[in-house]
Amino acid sequence: MSQCCNHCDCDRHSKTVTGLLERPRYSPGLILQDSDLTAAVDYTRELNRLLFRSLFGCGVICGLDISVEEKCGLQVTVRPGLALDGCGDPVQLPSAVTITLDEKDGVIADDGNAPRVRDFWVTLCGKEKLCAPRAILCDADEEDGAPQATRIRSLAEVSIDFERPHCVCECSAPGERLNDQELDALARQLLRQNDGAYDGLPDCHEDHNHKLDCRCDCGECVLLGWVHWFADGGWGVLHRGVRRFIRPMLIAPDPIEDRAPVGAAAAAEEGPVALAAARRKTRQQARA
Repeated sequence: MSQCCNHCDCDRHSKTVTGLLERPRYSPGLILQDSDLTAAVDYTRELNRLLFRSLFGCGVICGLDISVEEKCGLQVTVRPGLALDGCGDPVQLPSAVTITLDEKDGVIADDGNAPRVRDFWVTLCGKEKLCAPRAILCDADEEDGAPQATRIRSLAEVSIDFERPHCVCECSAPGERLNDQELDALARQLLRQNDGAYDGLPDCHEDHNHKLDCRCDCGECVLLGWVHWFADGGWGVLHRGVRRFIRPMLIAPDPIEDRAPVGAAAAAEEGPVALAAARRKTRQQARA
């Protein structure tokens, strides 16, 4: 008669793999070191990162839309909002940020000619800063040690890139380097597809669905939008099909309407009036 049961290994093959999470274990009378307390904080942070990037993916949570204004140069403003980067860390922009570009950046059109630079991309990156230094107390017969930071403060950095970034959390990217004409065609294609629905737009989470580790390999920064010069209308901003929302936000269309110049929108297959009507119809159907 076999002596095997559910708790023995005689009829089972298994292999144990070490996980990446580690938490401290305390006991009465244990002398704690700084590494023990730090390990408790690190465990909570790494657990949150793992859950956030696995459940939600990286991308925009709310806000962070872009506007441009030709005033004393070209003013690029990013509204406050919140995003998740590829590591699962939240990146919060608590107040609006405005960056002014001028002639030396090549974005100013003169004499009716197109500007030298016709495209740029806006990204948001999470940073950290050590602060609140405190002196280390030594023995009575020694001087105080060098000050050490006691806090880590989160920062948000808004950047403008004149080459499309290739290592960010984004919705989609061109398969190869595109010239000015190809970029203009792509921008107009996105305008035609911006009818308030996701039909025809790229699948922003296709790469996330096929990654076994559920993380963006190099998505520490989040792409917020693409600013493009339309020859028949001037500067316009593209959000939809460019930036990526976290998973729960995909239950509804991107709430931000792209700001295309009037001439460029009219030159598309669907003019601005038709686009606005389609968006109103979509919102009415959603409320019904």
